[in-house]
Amino acid sequence: MNSFINRPRLVIAGSVFFAALALGGCMSSGPKPDVEISQAKTAVDQADRAGTRNYAAYDLTLAQDKLKKAKKEMKEGDYKEARFLASEAKVDAELAEAKTQTAKTKEAEAELKKSMQSLEKEMNQPVSSPQ
Repeated sequence: MNSFINRPRLVIAGSVFFAALALGGCMSSGPKPDVEISQAKTAVDQADRAGTRNYAAYDLTLAQDKLKKAKKEMKEGDYKEARFLASEAKVDAELAEAKTQTAKTKEAEAELKKSMQSLEKEMNQPVSSPQ
């Protein structure tokens, strides 16, 4: 009878042990995402240097926030979430940089058109001949 009473305790203890082991495995989910976080940081820094604050500030801020959260998740041991957030931060930073390059190209195009119109106007003016 005594072994019958201890059996449920043993089953419960074993279940708790395996549940804790499974949860611990889910938290880390692979090696530390140092590489992913480093790549995301590089992308965010590069986007910032490209002048995205003037053209795609929202996307840059989003990337910075996700990078910060990724670092926090890594410290807390949730490597899977940290890896995911770092990947998103990198993509957001790349998007911010792409939007910035597009905006700068459009500005340069507008400036070039303005210069060409000015030259055309100058060329179409009658030339006064010296007397």
